[in-house]
Amino acid sequence: MFIPDTNILIYAFAGKEPFASLLVGWAKKKTLALSVIAISEFMVGATDEEIDRLKALAETVKVYKVDYEISILAAKYRRDFFRKKKKVFLLDCMLAATAKIHNLTLVTVNKSDFPMKDIKILEP
Repeated sequence: MFIPDTNILIYAFAGKEPFASLLVGWAKKKTLALSVIAISEFMVGATDEEIDRLKALAETVKVYKVDYEISILAAKYRRDFFRKKKKVFLLDCMLAATAKIHNLTLVTVNKSDFPMKDIKILEP
């Protein structure tokens, strides 16, 4: 199962390849999952039409919420990197924790935003 970072959703909905084809393919194969984190981040800069399209997509795939277990692991990731040179954002930590806990592959074009060694990452 693949869970896209916000940047993948932005590129896919803009029709950029290979992102658009990947998203469509994963949705058809039922190997696409979404996070409420990426959904919220995407909607901030999306048009009304893009929001409607994302909502329709979200109705057909598994959408992962941030629960207690994810919040605890996200906080651990954030603490682990808090004082290091590469700081990570809490929302990225939540997305990484979702991927880890649910054994998903996180898809991003910003692999450096996810320095965690215990998650699977795909950088198309």
